[in-house]
Amino acid sequence: MKHFYASLSILVFGFLFFGFDASCQDFEEALHRRPAVIPEAYDRSSLSWALVYNSGDSYITRVKKSYNKIYHTDKFFINPLKEDVFEFRGARSTDTGKIPADVLETRLNEKKISQQIISHWYNRTEDGRMDMERIHKRGMANATDADVLREQSTTRGNWALMDYGNRLIDKSYIVTLDFSNVRSVDTDTYYGYRATVYASLFRVNLSEEDKELIYDAWVLEDDSDEEARKKRELFETIEPTLEYVTQITTNVNSYNYKEGTFLGTITSEKSTEELFQDLAQSGYDNVLFELERNYDDFNVITPLYSTRPLGAKIGKKEGLSVDQRFFVYEHRYNPETQDIKEVRRGVIRATSDITDNREEIATGDMEPSRFYQVAGRRLEEGYVLQQNNDYGIGLHFGPDLGEIGGGSAGVSYQIGRAIGVRALYATGNIGFDSKEYPNFRPINDPGYDFDGNVSFFRWDVGLEKGIHFFRNFELRPYIGYGQEQESEYELKTHFLKFGGNLALNITYNFQVVAGYNFYTPFGNAIQDEDVIDYKYTDIFENREGESPFLGLRFKF
Repeated sequence: MKHFYASLSILVFGFLFFGFDASCQDFEEALHRRPAVIPEAYDRSSLSWALVYNSGDSYITRVKKSYNKIYHTDKFFINPLKEDVFEFRGARSTDTGKIPADVLETRLNEKKISQQIISHWYNRTEDGRMDMERIHKRGMANATDADVLREQSTTRGNWALMDYGNRLIDKSYIVTLDFSNVRSVDTDTYYGYRATVYASLFRVNLSEEDKELIYDAWVLEDDSDEEARKKRELFETIEPTLEYVTQITTNVNSYNYKEGTFLGTITSEKSTEELFQDLAQSGYDNVLFELERNYDDFNVITPLYSTRPLGAKIGKKEGLSVDQRFFVYEHRYNPETQDIKEVRRGVIRATSDITDNREEIATGDMEPSRFYQVAGRRLEEGYVLQQNNDYGIGLHFGPDLGEIGGGSAGVSYQIGRAIGVRALYATGNIGFDSKEYPNFRPINDPGYDFDGNVSFFRWDVGLEKGIHFFRNFELRPYIGYGQEQESEYELKTHFLKFGGNLALNITYNFQVVAGYNFYTPFGNAIQDEDVIDYKYTDIFENREGESPFLGLRFKF
């Protein structure tokens, strides 16, 4: 029987390797095209943040204190507000618990938030004087090395890069954070706080007429006092509109784990202040992640600079992090329609080799950050990369074919992005099995009328390391710990599980998986939490060893 399973697995791997490679490329190309036009250049958005709350919100004093300590990513320009904490009274909807977007917009307009942002862009002083220093500086900071290399071929050079700043004003956004329903939690294993965060996104809409008025309201050095006064009054009439974009909801928590639990032994206890700081930071991070997932203005776009190895001239200034996902597009011209379409050619992720360019003005000499390919066909220099965040979650299921058989399912999560190790996964699995054991005699019940059929349930947790040795294939060696238990008398055992699986992409987020697991029980069997005098494998023969498996994996 073992030879049969080994032969079956070899056939499966051979079929996957030689039979699907070409066809899955065509399938991928046919199904997945980006409907929208990718912008020609990447312009950094600028953000203004505000905390909003309803009178009577629980823990609001701690929330406000923690909000002021949030770490903001370097990916976006920050337009600070004179006042960034707003109280509302009885404003929450009784149906949703949210402060309605129109109520938020009214308050932001009352505070002339959009006008504050425009004043910040133009370095406007109290006496009405303005300059282009911040716009030019941000234009230079906005430019990536790809922009520099492109502009070096023109006669305008750095002036063109500084002019980018004028475009950036149109990407000025305001995000309001509302930490609603903050409550304490205390269970048998952990204690801390939870909250629901509502975030509303608005864009500053500066019309062409408003832009002309800004220059008419520009106070010059030789203006008389009367002229300066009139210009200051004219500027006050400029009221850029706020365009409501969307509202995002996310749930966050921050816990201490109690003594005696596994996590309690490996983590240090946090103070109440630290718990609230983590809660606030998680709210900010989650909101930003969802904005990046759903809106192009929050995504990095850049050319592919090199293919061996894969490299692009972006880095920490653009918020690049380990395992961050990018789609790679080719611009293709259709002579029949005379249109240019973006066709996705591959999917890549960032390695840990990320250039720190946060303090640099782009010169064209930046060392590229490195990437690895996880899906698609061969890529070429000049293809366009666009950031496309994912959750790093994979769900898999399928049959196990060995003595430890039945059906199994599991979930994996990319933990490497948090610790700087590419393609590192934490995984958990469950399995169900039913076998004939005619010689089994339950312990302490020799008169039991047994039909020979035994049902088993097992679970395990562990680590997987992804190895991408060829496009569209991923090899994941695995090691973990688990338990198995039979259902009738609840006899159970501990086991170590190790092995590996090979996955083939059908699409970038859907894989066929095949591999081997090896189960190694250790110690005597356990019944009613007591160790008995029998080994588990003495009671259930062959409940160990190799177990080939097949399955499907969906990635999100």
